[in-house]
Amino acid sequence: MAYGNKVKFHYDVPVYIKQMLADTAKKLNMTATELLSKTIEEEYERVKAKKDVKSS
Repeated sequence: MAYGNKVKFHYDVPVYIKQMLADTAKKLNMTATELLSKTIEEEYERVKAKKDVKSS
């Protein structure tokens, strides 16, 4: 489902990953969803940049 320009993902995440996300997000003063979204976006940009370098 789309929410503005954000996409809400529906998937199963193991409990230990959820706990790690929650703990880390709490330390960073953000929600686990925000942290997961930020991590996905950063990884996407990294892969995209790597692909651009290879194709050059």
